[in-house]
Amino acid sequence: MTPALFNNLIGGLGLFLLGMWLMTDGLKLAAGEALQAILERWTRTPPRAFSSGFLITALVQSSSAMTVATIGFVNAGLMSLGQAIWVIVGANAGTTMTSWLVALVGIKVDIGAFAMLLIGGGMLGRIAAGSRARLAGAAQAASGFGAFFLGIAALQSAFAGLTPYMAELPVTNTGAGALLVSVFIGFMMTVFTQSSSAAMAIILTASAAGGIPLPLAAAVVIGTNVGTTSTAVLAAIHATPAARRVAAGHVVFNTLAAAVALIALPALIGASKLVAGWIDADGGMATVLAVFHTLFKVIGALAMILIYRQLVAWLEGRFVSRIEDLGRPRYLDDTVLQVPAIGMRSLALELGRLMPEGFGEVRRIVAAPTGQVTPNPAAASAYLRLSQEVRQFIAKLGATRLPADMTQALPSLIRATQHLDEALIACETLGALPALDPGTDHPTARDLQRAACECLDLGALAAMELDHPELLEERTRRLELAYEAEKDRLLAAAASGNLPVLVMETLLERAQLWRRCASLALKAQRRLGSVAAINDLAVSD
Repeated sequence: MTPALFNNLIGGLGLFLLGMWLMTDGLKLAAGEALQAILERWTRTPPRAFSSGFLITALVQSSSAMTVATIGFVNAGLMSLGQAIWVIVGANAGTTMTSWLVALVGIKVDIGAFAMLLIGGGMLGRIAAGSRARLAGAAQAASGFGAFFLGIAALQSAFAGLTPYMAELPVTNTGAGALLVSVFIGFMMTVFTQSSSAAMAIILTASAAGGIPLPLAAAVVIGTNVGTTSTAVLAAIHATPAARRVAAGHVVFNTLAAAVALIALPALIGASKLVAGWIDADGGMATVLAVFHTLFKVIGALAMILIYRQLVAWLEGRFVSRIEDLGRPRYLDDTVLQVPAIGMRSLALELGRLMPEGFGEVRRIVAAPTGQVTPNPAAASAYLRLSQEVRQFIAKLGATRLPADMTQALPSLIRATQHLDEALIACETLGALPALDPGTDHPTARDLQRAACECLDLGALAAMELDHPELLEERTRRLELAYEAEKDRLLAAAASGNLPVLVMETLLERAQLWRRCASLALKAQRRLGSVAAINDLAVSD
């Protein structure tokens, strides 16, 4: 290979990647918040999620950007795993638009002058747009299209010069080994460029120059599809379990689709030639590969219909963190509703796990030293989610034929879970209070903190209620006395000028939140205790 050919090849690839980057960023900027709105609202069903992934990827010309955005939405709780899987399937299908642009426009049309006009006009428009973001984005995208097509032209020129060298290569073998090597080449091309579109542009322009057997070129296309999963894998490193599940789903789906395509390769190539003949009378190899790419994606989407539920169920059990496990019911199952007594027992076991652990998280926050309150949003979210699951199960259980005493007990169980929710929400407010100088601490505050922590230990409260119920009332009385003492001290200190009013208000709010959390724990324990007494339920595992 001569230096000039090497320069053309590297420069063409660089122009193509630059054009893709300008197009993607420009189109996202021009679309404004429309893309986010589509992902938030248009992904509620599998067909809509697929369509959203396809349309956005076709618009911004980047399945990688779509995948990373999808992972972000799953992390933010705006999209479920099932929705994300279909968005990614749609995004995979959307990448076929790049193949068609290269095959029907980039290779067949002499667009050198047109590309230069797009680049120049787009950049002038970008400058003229000033602070108008959407107009600037559209102009940048136009320049990106120009660089995109100019890069394809440079790649064509490079591969045309390489044709004599390629003809000397031993690539006539299309056996299983050669096909697997071709898949690996396509995989590595995508990993190195971090763009399956760039890899597709290379293989399409190379195939148009001749010298590569069609089965090997098709195998490279399959490899690019597997290689595009590298973006999701990289995005999921050190990420949340939800992100890892989405990335794993992407890898599993693309790998299975690649395996199916390899097995059916002769049939797919035959169908691609037939369809390419209908589209393009010349039936060029680039057009055949574009059709093959599309059929490959369609087959993958159809296969997903068959395995979707099983894949999502399998992924839900992967990368589960301790916090996520807390938020999942361990004993509740709709099958136990058939026997109300068993359903009530399952409910008791779940509450016996939820309530002590949930109020234990509240106790940890209340017990934190001044200025070191560190709520765990993930843990709070898990407990709130499990609490909601428990209430939904209670509603289903209430719809069955329960004995009268059990039916009467259910409202108390609902209210107990609501007390936990209220305490967790109070902890969020506690964590948002301004940090205080440790010097503002006082014995009365420490007394109140200790009294509150005693009331938040539901395990101890449950045992106390069974053996010495009078001690439970003693703890309630101590909590109120400690709160009144701290409140009187704070008000007196502020009135005498010994404590700034703003500091006093913060300390008083902290005392009120400690008292509220403790009082909610006491109320929850009384409700659980009364239900256990009526129905002989064990509220601990």
